Amino acid sequence: MATILVYDADVRFRENLKDALISLGHEAVVSPDGYSVLPLAEAHRPGLFILDFKLPEADGFEILKRIRAASAFAATPVLFASVTPWLEIEMTVMNAQAVGYIEKPLDLRRLKDAIDGFVAPAGAAPAASAPPDAAPSPAVFNGEADLDGARDGVIDLD
Repeated sequence: MATILVYDADVRFRENLKDALISLGHEAVVSPDGYSVLPLAEAHRPGLFILDFKLPEADGFEILKRIRAASAFAATPVLFASVTPWLEIEMTVMNAQAVGYIEKPLDLRRLKDAIDGFVAPAGAAPAASAPPDAAPSPAVFNGEADLDGARDGVIDLD
């Protein structure tokens, strides 16, 4: 079990993601805004951050820079959960270590795989870290959006 700090501007999505993380056996801490991410991180010491990339107060890259500037979180992995295409994010966070991506809407299996790539499940050895120059392999859901809520394991906003 890992403590995962979540921030997304959409309240409903944040709460759905929190519930999904708990169902996967993790502790979820939800930040109400981008400015609270670091104070909450200092209080809870997460093993992973999950952030949206396009945010009203500051984009995900700005929050990533704040996280990396805090020595306690300089190497803590960050997973961007976003509708922003990976290529756009990758170009912005080029050379950033321990950064991954998963496309919204989130498929629960893909979310689990993406998290397991950064943090070890309870009782397992820690996940191997990628070489510093290796590009993260995005966990991307390539199916149709689940607009009617009919598919299991997909977190969406309807």
